[in-house]
Amino acid sequence: MAPVVKVRIKYLSALRDTTHRRLDEVDLPEGSRLSDLAGWVARTHGLTVPGPRLLATLNGRGWAQLPDTLATALADGDEIALFPLVSGG
Repeated sequence: MAPVVKVRIKYLSALRDTTHRRLDEVDLPEGSRLSDLAGWVARTHGLTVPGPRLLATLNGRGWAQLPDTLATALADGDEIALFPLVSGG
């Protein structure tokens, strides 16, 4: 069996209604990057990550704040949180 990294994706706020899930635990091939995870989310839930109305964090840091952005390698036990932008007045 090929080595894998296990990551956890949490769906927050209205994304729970969209995905009908609170979280997914995903096994990805070793060496996978955030771009691979974004592809999995798009195929599985039809969500564009990153997107204009969707924020994403990796272990509490925004994807745009990461030096390698979407090329950031995933490690076993990483936690991704996805949540919609909130607007108000």
